[in-house]
Amino acid sequence: MINILKKYSTILKYLFSAGTSFLLDLTLFTIFLFVLKKGMGDAGIFVSTVLARILSSFYNYFLNKNAVFQSGKEKVDKITLTKYYCLVVVQMLVSSTSVFFLHQLFRVPETIIKIPVDVVLFIVNYWIQKNWIFKES
Repeated sequence: MINILKKYSTILKYLFSAGTSFLLDLTLFTIFLFVLKKGMGDAGIFVSTVLARILSSFYNYFLNKNAVFQSGKEKVDKITLTKYYCLVVVQMLVSSTSVFFLHQLFRVPETIIKIPVDVVLFIVNYWIQKNWIFKES
């Protein structure tokens, strides 16, 4: 059992990091959408995604850098931070665009649509973070 935990420790820590970040992001998205949608209509999806992702990404970056991938001793380094936020921007655009179009197509609540969209992005993001952003030298 201990060998299994050691072998999969990075992915287990990433699951925790991503899971808690996702819950934070989804909660913030739902709150922002509730507040903004009345005044902004469907544009509220994009704004809510951006605001929620900015806040949840700070938490996620530090957790991934220091606990999951244990990338260096510095609290912040410009290279990983730049790479990480490039990924965040792309992920934000893919997530908000996908949620918008799937909501238009299926008329399912945005928060429900966001869950499977972000699960797919989770898998892609793990690979990118492990092999590019926090790659061991």
